[in-house]
Amino acid sequence: MTARRHHHVSQCYLKGFSRDRDKPRLFAVDLQARRCFEPSPANIAAERDFHKIHVAGLSPDAVEKMFSDFESELSQAIDRVVASRSIANENDRALLFNFIGLLAVKSPRHREGVRSVHEQIAKRILLLATETRERWESQIQRAKEDGDIAGDVDADYERMRDFVRRDHYSINLLTPYHVQLELDTFDEILPYIFGRKWVLVKAPPDTTGFITSDHPMCLIWADAAKRGGFFGPGLRRERTHIVFPISNELAMIGAFEFEDRDIDADKLFMAQINGIVIAHAQRQIYARDNNFVYRMPHNKGIKNGAKIVSDEGLADT
Repeated sequence: MTARRHHHVSQCYLKGFSRDRDKPRLFAVDLQARRCFEPSPANIAAERDFHKIHVAGLSPDAVEKMFSDFESELSQAIDRVVASRSIANENDRALLFNFIGLLAVKSPRHREGVRSVHEQIAKRILLLATETRERWESQIQRAKEDGDIAGDVDADYERMRDFVRRDHYSINLLTPYHVQLELDTFDEILPYIFGRKWVLVKAPPDTTGFITSDHPMCLIWADAAKRGGFFGPGLRRERTHIVFPISNELAMIGAFEFEDRDIDADKLFMAQINGIVIAHAQRQIYARDNNFVYRMPHNKGIKNGAKIVSDEGLADT
C-alpha cells in the first residue's frame, strides 16, 4: 500500500519533543487559529502526496521512500545525540546537518513562495502577449510552427485577452518540479551548513525545555537589530546564525564565527531560543507540554506557553 500522508517535518524528529517516544503525544499550538491541541506526530507537519511524483521509470512514492530511508538513519542519530547530550560524533552531526538542509528547502511555505513567483511572471508574460492582436496572433502562429501547440487549437484573441485581464486564474507547478528544485537547492546550500561551527545548548533540568515547529530551521541575523528588516539573512552570509532545536533537551546554534562548544542555557536564553522558533513557524509549534517558556521582541519579560494563545503580539510576527 502506498502511503499518502507525507511529512515535511519527520515524525522521528517530532517524537523528541514528546514525553514518551514510544507513545508520543505533543502539546501543539496553531498560531493562526489560536487554539491548542494534543496530536500524535503522525498527524502533524504533513500533507497529502507532498512527495508524490509521476516520472517515467519511477514509482509515485520513490521520493517518499528515499526520505523514509534517510529518516531511519536520522532517528538513530537523534537518539544517540540525546542520550550522549553531544554532537561530537561526525556521522551523527552529518545526518543532523543534512536534515537541517532539507528543512530549509522542503516546506509548504517554500513551495508556495516558488509557485507565487512563477505565477507572477507567467501572468505578466500573458498580459504582454495579449497587449495587441498582432502580437498574440504572431506568437500563436510561431508556436504552431514549432509544434508547441496543435494546429487546430482555439486561440481567439478577444476571449484570451478578456480571460487574462479578468485574472480569475492561478498557476500551479507539478510536484516533480518542486522536488527537483528542492534537491538542487539542497546541494547548493549544504556546504554553508557544514561550514559553520556549532554550539550545543542544553536546557535546564526539570523544565519543558525547547520547543519546535512546522518549520524548525531558523536562520537569523546575529545582530538582533537587523532582524525583521527588509533584507533577510542568507546561508552564505557571515554574522548569521542557524538556530535549530534537536529535542526538548537540546538545541544547536551554528555560525561561521563560532568555535564548537557546549553551554548550559539559563531560563532567559531558553526562552529566547523558543521565541525564535515561534517567529519562524509556518503555522504550528510543538512542545512536550504547555509549561514551556518563550520571549519575543514584543514581550516585556519571559512568557509561559499556557497563555500563548492570548499573546496579542503574535499577530504581528
